[in-house]
Amino acid sequence: MGQPVKVSNALLLEARTMGQISRRSIAGQIEFWATLGKAVEGLLRGEEVIRLGQAGKTRSLSACLNEIGKQAGRKRLSNYLKSVPFPHFESVPDSPDLLIRIEASGKRTVGKFVNRTFQPVRRGQK
Repeated sequence: MGQPVKVSNALLLEARTMGQISRRSIAGQIEFWATLGKAVEGLLRGEEVIRLGQAGKTRSLSACLNEIGKQAGRKRLSNYLKSVPFPHFESVPDSPDLLIRIEASGKRTVGKFVNRTFQPVRRGQK
C-alpha cells in the first residue's frame, strides 16, 4: 500500500516533465529514479556517491526548457557544443535540412544525416 510523501515542488515538476517524456506517472517516475539510485549507490564508493549527489545539484530540466529560444539558452547551448569533442555541427541558415560538420582541423563540410551517418552533399543537391 502506498504512503503519502512530501517532495519539493521542483522535484515534482521534474518528475512530471520526465514522466511525460518516458510515459510514466509522476509516482512511477520518482519510483524509477529511486530504484535506479538504489542500484547505482551499491556499485559506488562513498566519495563517488558524494560527487554524484553534488553533480545532481545542477539546473533542472524545466529551468533549461524555459530558456529555449532566449539569449541565455542559446549562449548555454553554444558553450556546451564548444566543449564537446569534435566534430561539431552547425545549422545551414538557408537550408534547415542541412548541417555543417566542423572537424578539429577547422575543415567544414556541408551534409546531412542518413541512417545516423553524416553524408556530405554539394550545395544545390539535397
